[in-house]
Amino acid sequence: MIVGIEGIVHAKSPGYVVLRTAGGLAYGVEVPEETERMLPAEGGPVHLYTHLVIREDQWRLIGFATEHERSVFLDLIAVNGVGIKGALSVMSALGVAALERAVEAGNWKALTEAPGIGAKIAQRIQLELKTRWARHRPGGHGHLEEESPLVRQEDDVVLALQALGYQGREVEAVLAQLPQGTPEERLRQALRALDRGRSR
Repeated sequence: MIVGIEGIVHAKSPGYVVLRTAGGLAYGVEVPEETERMLPAEGGPVHLYTHLVIREDQWRLIGFATEHERSVFLDLIAVNGVGIKGALSVMSALGVAALERAVEAGNWKALTEAPGIGAKIAQRIQLELKTRWARHRPGGHGHLEEESPLVRQEDDVVLALQALGYQGREVEAVLAQLPQGTPEERLRQALRALDRGRSR
Protein backbone atom coordinates (compact mmCIF):
# COMPACT_ATOMS: atom_id res chain seq x y z
CA MET A 1 0.00 0.00 0.00
CA ILE A 2 1.33 3.43 -0.97
CA VAL A 3 0.41 5.70 1.95
CA GLY A 4 2.51 8.71 1.01
CA ILE A 5 4.50 10.18 -1.83
CA GLU A 6 7.08 12.94 -1.96
CA GLY A 7 8.43 14.53 -5.08
CA ILE A 8 8.46 17.42 -7.50
CA VAL A 9 5.34 18.64 -9.28
CA HIS A 10 5.98 17.65 -12.89
CA ALA A 11 2.58 18.65 -14.26
CA LYS A 12 -0.90 19.40 -12.99
CA SER A 13 -4.43 19.84 -14.25
CA PRO A 14 -7.80 20.17 -12.49
CA GLY A 15 -8.10 17.29 -10.03
CA TYR A 16 -4.82 15.69 -11.09
CA VAL A 17 -1.10 16.07 -10.50
CA VAL A 18 1.96 14.23 -11.76
CA LEU A 19 4.74 13.91 -9.18
CA ARG A 20 8.27 12.90 -10.11
CA THR A 21 10.16 11.26 -7.24
CA ALA A 22 13.85 11.42 -6.48
CA GLY A 23 14.19 7.93 -7.94
CA GLY A 24 12.95 9.14 -11.32
CA LEU A 25 9.48 7.59 -11.21
CA ALA A 26 6.46 9.73 -12.12
CA TYR A 27 3.14 9.10 -10.36
CA GLY A 28 -0.26 10.36 -11.47
CA VAL A 29 -2.28 11.34 -8.41
CA GLU A 30 -5.94 12.35 -8.24
CA VAL A 31 -6.59 15.13 -5.72
CA PRO A 32 -9.61 16.99 -4.33
CA GLU A 33 -9.83 20.73 -4.97
CA GLU A 34 -8.74 21.60 -1.42
CA THR A 35 -5.48 19.72 -1.92
CA GLU A 36 -5.06 21.03 -5.44
CA ARG A 37 -5.09 24.62 -4.16
CA MET A 38 -2.10 24.01 -1.89
CA LEU A 39 0.08 22.45 -4.59
CA PRO A 40 3.17 24.45 -5.54
CA ALA A 41 3.87 25.50 -9.10
CA GLU A 42 5.49 23.04 -11.47
CA GLY A 43 8.98 22.24 -10.26
CA GLY A 44 8.08 22.74 -6.59
CA PRO A 45 8.42 20.01 -3.93
CA VAL A 46 5.38 18.49 -2.25
CA HIS A 47 4.40 15.62 0.03
CA LEU A 48 0.96 14.00 -0.25
CA TYR A 49 -0.76 11.44 1.96
CA THR A 50 -2.21 8.84 -0.36
CA HIS A 51 -4.68 6.02 -0.70
CA LEU A 52 -4.19 3.39 -3.41
CA VAL A 53 -7.25 1.80 -4.99
CA ILE A 54 -6.52 -1.40 -6.93
CA ARG A 55 -9.04 -2.75 -9.41
CA GLU A 56 -8.81 -5.33 -12.14
CA ASP A 57 -8.56 -2.77 -14.92
CA GLN A 58 -6.75 0.08 -13.19
CA TRP A 59 -4.83 1.41 -10.21
CA ARG A 60 -5.84 4.81 -8.84
CA LEU A 61 -3.70 6.82 -6.46
CA ILE A 62 -5.60 9.48 -4.51
CA GLY A 63 -3.60 12.22 -2.74
CA PHE A 64 -4.32 14.61 0.12
CA ALA A 65 -2.54 17.51 1.78
CA THR A 66 -3.20 16.15 5.30
CA GLU A 67 -3.87 12.85 7.02
CA HIS A 68 -7.20 14.24 8.20
CA GLU A 69 -8.34 14.83 4.62
CA ARG A 70 -7.41 11.26 3.76
CA SER A 71 -9.37 10.01 6.77
CA VAL A 72 -12.48 11.93 5.66
CA PHE A 73 -12.12 10.49 2.16
CA LEU A 74 -11.93 6.95 3.55
CA ASP A 75 -15.05 7.58 5.63
CA LEU A 76 -16.88 8.83 2.55
CA ILE A 77 -16.07 5.83 0.36
CA ALA A 78 -17.16 3.56 3.21
CA VAL A 79 -20.71 4.88 2.74
CA ASN A 80 -22.73 2.50 0.59
CA GLY A 81 -23.15 3.97 -2.88
CA VAL A 82 -20.29 6.48 -2.65
CA GLY A 83 -17.30 5.77 -4.85
CA ILE A 84 -14.04 7.58 -5.49
CA LYS A 85 -15.65 10.06 -7.88
CA GLY A 86 -18.46 10.89 -5.46
CA ALA A 87 -16.15 11.28 -2.47
CA LEU A 88 -13.81 13.61 -4.37
CA SER A 89 -16.81 15.56 -5.65
CA VAL A 90 -18.11 16.14 -2.11
CA MET A 91 -14.68 17.10 -0.78
CA SER A 92 -14.02 19.45 -3.69
CA ALA A 93 -17.41 21.16 -3.53
CA LEU A 94 -17.51 21.70 0.24
CA GLY A 95 -14.02 21.25 1.66
CA VAL A 96 -13.45 19.20 4.79
CA ALA A 97 -14.43 21.85 7.35
CA ALA A 98 -17.74 22.70 5.65
CA LEU A 99 -18.52 19.01 5.18
CA GLU A 100 -17.99 18.35 8.87
CA ARG A 101 -20.22 21.28 9.84
CA ALA A 102 -22.96 20.12 7.49
CA VAL A 103 -22.82 16.55 8.82
CA GLU A 104 -22.96 17.68 12.46
CA ALA A 105 -25.83 20.09 11.80
CA GLY A 106 -27.84 17.52 9.84
CA ASN A 107 -27.67 19.78 6.77
CA TRP A 108 -27.67 17.08 4.08
CA LYS A 109 -28.88 19.59 1.47
CA ALA A 110 -25.44 21.23 1.52
CA LEU A 111 -23.98 17.98 0.16
CA THR A 112 -26.16 18.21 -2.95
CA GLU A 113 -23.97 21.13 -4.06
CA ALA A 114 -21.47 18.48 -5.12
CA PRO A 115 -21.90 17.37 -8.75
CA GLY A 116 -23.39 13.89 -8.97
CA ILE A 117 -24.74 13.87 -5.40
CA GLY A 118 -28.53 13.72 -5.25
CA ALA A 119 -30.81 14.09 -2.26
CA LYS A 120 -30.98 10.39 -1.40
CA ILE A 121 -27.23 9.79 -1.33
CA ALA A 122 -26.66 13.13 0.43
CA GLN A 123 -29.01 12.07 3.24
CA ARG A 124 -27.25 8.73 3.49
CA ILE A 125 -23.82 10.37 3.70
CA GLN A 126 -24.98 12.77 6.41
CA LEU A 127 -26.59 10.04 8.52
CA GLU A 128 -23.75 7.54 8.26
CA LEU A 129 -20.93 10.03 8.78
CA LYS A 130 -22.63 11.67 11.75
CA THR A 131 -23.00 8.29 13.40
CA ARG A 132 -19.47 7.15 12.53
CA TRP A 133 -17.83 10.36 13.73
CA ALA A 134 -19.88 10.49 16.92
CA ARG A 135 -18.80 6.97 17.82
CA HIS A 136 -15.18 6.90 16.72
CA ARG A 137 -13.68 10.38 16.82
CA PRO A 138 -11.97 11.59 20.00
CA GLY A 139 -14.38 13.72 21.99
CA GLY A 140 -17.23 12.61 19.77
CA HIS A 141 -19.35 10.94 22.43
CA GLY A 142 -21.32 13.92 23.73
CA HIS A 143 -24.15 15.72 22.04
CA LEU A 144 -23.59 14.15 18.63
CA GLU A 145 -24.32 10.69 19.90
CA GLU A 146 -27.32 11.90 21.87
CA GLU A 147 -28.78 13.71 18.85
CA SER A 148 -28.27 10.87 16.38
CA PRO A 149 -31.37 8.68 15.99
CA LEU A 150 -29.20 5.78 14.91
CA VAL A 151 -27.52 5.10 18.24
CA ARG A 152 -30.50 4.87 20.52
CA GLN A 153 -32.96 2.14 19.55
CA GLU A 154 -34.25 -0.02 16.71
CA ASP A 155 -37.29 2.17 16.02
CA ASP A 156 -34.97 5.04 15.22
CA VAL A 157 -33.21 2.97 12.54
CA VAL A 158 -36.61 2.55 10.91
CA LEU A 159 -37.23 6.30 11.10
CA ALA A 160 -33.84 7.04 9.55
CA LEU A 161 -34.56 4.71 6.61
CA GLN A 162 -37.99 6.23 6.14
CA ALA A 163 -36.35 9.66 6.01
CA LEU A 164 -34.35 8.37 3.04
CA GLY A 165 -37.59 7.58 1.21
CA TYR A 166 -38.10 3.89 2.02
CA GLN A 167 -41.58 2.73 3.00
CA GLY A 168 -42.34 1.39 6.47
CA ARG A 169 -43.36 -2.13 5.44
CA GLU A 170 -40.36 -2.80 3.21
CA VAL A 171 -38.04 -1.38 5.89
CA GLU A 172 -39.49 -3.58 8.61
CA ALA A 173 -39.36 -6.65 6.34
CA VAL A 174 -35.69 -6.10 5.56
CA LEU A 175 -34.70 -5.40 9.17
CA ALA A 176 -36.44 -8.58 10.30
CA GLN A 177 -34.12 -10.62 8.07
CA LEU A 178 -30.88 -8.97 9.20
CA PRO A 179 -28.58 -10.29 11.95
CA GLN A 180 -28.34 -8.34 15.16
CA GLY A 181 -25.73 -5.61 15.44
CA THR A 182 -25.21 -1.98 16.31
CA PRO A 183 -27.64 0.56 14.83
CA GLU A 184 -24.90 1.73 12.48
CA GLU A 185 -24.28 -1.81 11.22
CA ARG A 186 -27.99 -2.47 10.78
CA LEU A 187 -28.42 0.76 8.85
CA ARG A 188 -25.63 -0.19 6.46
CA GLN A 189 -26.99 -3.70 5.96
CA ALA A 190 -30.53 -2.46 5.46
CA LEU A 191 -29.47 0.11 2.86
CA ARG A 192 -27.61 -2.56 0.88
CA ALA A 193 -30.57 -4.94 1.01
CA LEU A 194 -33.08 -2.26 0.04
CA ASP A 195 -30.92 -1.08 -2.86
CA ARG A 196 -30.57 -4.65 -4.12
CA GLY A 197 -34.31 -5.14 -3.91
CA ARG A 198 -35.06 -2.02 -5.97
CA SER A 199 -32.43 -2.79 -8.61
CA ARG A 200 -34.02 -6.12 -9.53
